[in-house]
Amino acid sequence: MNIAEITAFHEAAHAVAAIRAGLPFDHVSAQPDDAGETDGALHWIDLHDELGLEMPPEALAVVLLAGPCAEARVRRLRFDRILAGEAALGDRDSLSTLGLSEAQFIAASRDTLALIEHDWPAIERVASALLNGGQLRFDEVESIVLEDEH
Repeated sequence: MNIAEITAFHEAAHAVAAIRAGLPFDHVSAQPDDAGETDGALHWIDLHDELGLEMPPEALAVVLLAGPCAEARVRRLRFDRILAGEAALGDRDSLSTLGLSEAQFIAASRDTLALIEHDWPAIERVASALLNGGQLRFDEVESIVLEDEH
Protein backbone atom coordinates (compact mmCIF):
# COMPACT_ATOMS: atom_id res chain seq x y z
CA MET A 1 0.00 0.00 0.00
CA ASN A 2 1.41 3.41 -0.94
CA ILE A 3 1.49 6.60 1.15
CA ALA A 4 -1.49 8.14 -0.67
CA GLU A 5 -3.65 5.12 0.15
CA ILE A 6 -2.49 5.04 3.78
CA THR A 7 -3.22 8.77 4.10
CA ALA A 8 -6.67 8.30 2.57
CA PHE A 9 -7.57 5.62 5.16
CA HIS A 10 -6.14 7.70 8.00
CA GLU A 11 -8.14 10.80 7.04
CA ALA A 12 -11.26 8.80 6.13
CA ALA A 13 -11.32 7.33 9.65
CA HIS A 14 -11.03 10.80 11.21
CA ALA A 15 -13.98 11.95 9.08
CA VAL A 16 -16.17 8.91 9.76
CA ALA A 17 -15.47 9.21 13.50
CA ALA A 18 -16.41 12.91 13.40
CA ILE A 19 -19.70 12.02 11.67
CA ARG A 20 -20.47 9.38 14.30
CA ALA A 21 -19.59 11.80 17.11
CA GLY A 22 -21.82 14.51 15.66
CA LEU A 23 -18.90 16.89 15.21
CA PRO A 24 -19.34 18.90 11.99
CA PHE A 25 -16.32 19.68 9.84
CA ASP A 26 -15.83 21.65 6.66
CA HIS A 27 -13.98 19.07 4.59
CA VAL A 28 -11.47 16.26 4.71
CA SER A 29 -8.54 15.93 2.36
CA ALA A 30 -6.02 13.22 1.59
CA GLN A 31 -3.90 15.64 -0.44
CA PRO A 32 -0.75 17.30 0.92
CA ASP A 33 -1.34 20.93 1.84
CA ASP A 34 0.31 23.76 -0.09
CA ALA A 35 3.03 24.17 2.51
CA GLY A 36 3.67 20.42 2.53
CA GLU A 37 3.21 20.32 6.31
CA THR A 38 0.52 17.62 6.28
CA ASP A 39 -0.24 14.68 4.02
CA GLY A 40 -3.97 15.25 4.53
CA ALA A 41 -6.26 16.74 7.14
CA LEU A 42 -9.71 17.05 8.60
CA HIS A 43 -10.62 20.74 8.45
CA TRP A 44 -12.98 21.87 11.20
CA ILE A 45 -15.59 24.52 10.44
CA ASP A 46 -14.73 28.05 11.50
CA LEU A 47 -17.76 28.15 13.79
CA HIS A 48 -15.94 25.99 16.33
CA ASP A 49 -13.46 28.81 16.89
CA GLU A 50 -15.67 31.84 16.16
CA LEU A 51 -18.56 30.76 18.37
CA GLY A 52 -16.45 28.88 20.85
CA LEU A 53 -18.38 25.68 20.25
CA GLU A 54 -17.21 23.13 22.74
CA MET A 55 -16.29 19.74 21.35
CA PRO A 56 -16.56 17.06 24.05
CA PRO A 57 -12.99 15.91 24.82
CA GLU A 58 -13.93 12.23 24.83
CA ALA A 59 -15.59 12.50 21.40
CA LEU A 60 -12.70 14.50 20.02
CA ALA A 61 -10.29 11.86 21.35
CA VAL A 62 -12.12 9.18 19.37
CA VAL A 63 -11.86 11.32 16.22
CA LEU A 64 -8.14 11.88 16.81
CA LEU A 65 -7.44 8.20 17.56
CA ALA A 66 -9.45 6.92 14.59
CA GLY A 67 -6.87 7.99 11.99
CA PRO A 68 -3.89 6.15 13.49
CA CYS A 69 -6.13 3.17 14.35
CA ALA A 70 -7.30 2.81 10.74
CA GLU A 71 -3.75 3.29 9.50
CA ALA A 72 -2.59 0.49 11.80
CA ARG A 73 -5.28 -1.77 10.39
CA VAL A 74 -4.37 -1.18 6.73
CA ARG A 75 -0.64 -1.43 7.41
CA ARG A 76 -1.13 -4.51 9.62
CA LEU A 77 0.84 -2.92 12.44
CA ARG A 78 0.10 -2.43 16.11
CA PHE A 79 -1.96 0.68 16.91
CA ASP A 80 0.51 1.93 19.54
CA ARG A 81 3.33 1.77 16.98
CA ILE A 82 1.41 3.97 14.55
CA LEU A 83 0.30 6.38 17.29
CA ALA A 84 3.92 6.78 18.38
CA GLY A 85 5.13 7.46 14.82
CA GLU A 86 5.84 10.72 13.03
CA ALA A 87 2.66 10.62 10.93
CA ALA A 88 0.54 10.76 14.10
CA LEU A 89 2.44 13.69 15.65
CA GLY A 90 -0.43 16.13 15.08
CA ASP A 91 -2.94 13.66 16.49
CA ARG A 92 -0.77 13.08 19.58
CA ASP A 93 -0.27 16.82 20.11
CA SER A 94 -4.02 17.42 19.88
CA LEU A 95 -4.73 14.50 22.23
CA SER A 96 -2.33 15.92 24.80
CA THR A 97 -4.34 19.16 24.99
CA LEU A 98 -7.59 17.38 25.89
CA GLY A 99 -6.67 16.73 29.50
CA LEU A 100 -8.12 13.23 29.54
CA SER A 101 -7.67 11.03 32.56
CA GLU A 102 -6.16 7.60 32.05
CA ALA A 103 -9.62 6.05 32.32
CA GLN A 104 -11.04 8.48 29.74
CA PHE A 105 -8.17 7.73 27.36
CA ILE A 106 -8.67 3.98 27.73
CA ALA A 107 -12.43 4.37 27.15
CA ALA A 108 -11.80 6.52 24.07
CA SER A 109 -9.35 3.92 22.75
CA ARG A 110 -11.94 1.16 23.19
CA ASP A 111 -14.62 3.28 21.54
CA THR A 112 -12.25 3.97 18.65
CA LEU A 113 -11.49 0.28 18.11
CA ALA A 114 -15.21 -0.50 18.12
CA LEU A 115 -15.92 2.33 15.66
CA ILE A 116 -13.17 1.18 13.28
CA GLU A 117 -14.52 -2.37 13.35
CA HIS A 118 -18.16 -1.34 12.91
CA ASP A 119 -17.60 1.35 10.30
CA TRP A 120 -14.78 -0.24 8.31
CA PRO A 121 -16.86 -0.55 5.11
CA ALA A 122 -17.73 3.17 5.30
CA ILE A 123 -14.08 4.06 5.98
CA GLU A 124 -13.06 2.06 2.90
CA ARG A 125 -15.62 3.91 0.76
CA VAL A 126 -14.58 7.33 2.09
CA ALA A 127 -10.91 6.47 1.52
CA SER A 128 -11.68 5.42 -2.04
CA ALA A 129 -13.58 8.65 -2.67
CA LEU A 130 -10.67 10.66 -1.23
CA LEU A 131 -8.24 8.87 -3.53
CA ASN A 132 -10.48 9.65 -6.51
CA GLY A 133 -11.43 13.22 -5.63
CA GLY A 134 -8.87 14.61 -3.24
CA GLN A 135 -11.31 16.08 -0.73
CA LEU A 136 -14.86 15.63 0.51
CA ARG A 137 -17.27 17.98 2.26
CA PHE A 138 -19.04 16.97 5.48
CA ASP A 139 -22.30 16.22 3.67
CA GLU A 140 -20.51 14.00 1.14
CA VAL A 141 -18.87 11.95 3.89
CA GLU A 142 -22.14 11.78 5.80
CA SER A 143 -23.90 10.42 2.72
CA ILE A 144 -21.26 7.70 2.32
CA VAL A 145 -21.46 6.76 6.01
CA LEU A 146 -25.25 6.58 5.98
CA GLU A 147 -25.32 4.27 2.92
CA ASP A 148 -25.12 1.25 5.24
CA GLU A 149 -28.11 2.40 7.24
CA HIS A 150 -30.64 2.53 4.44
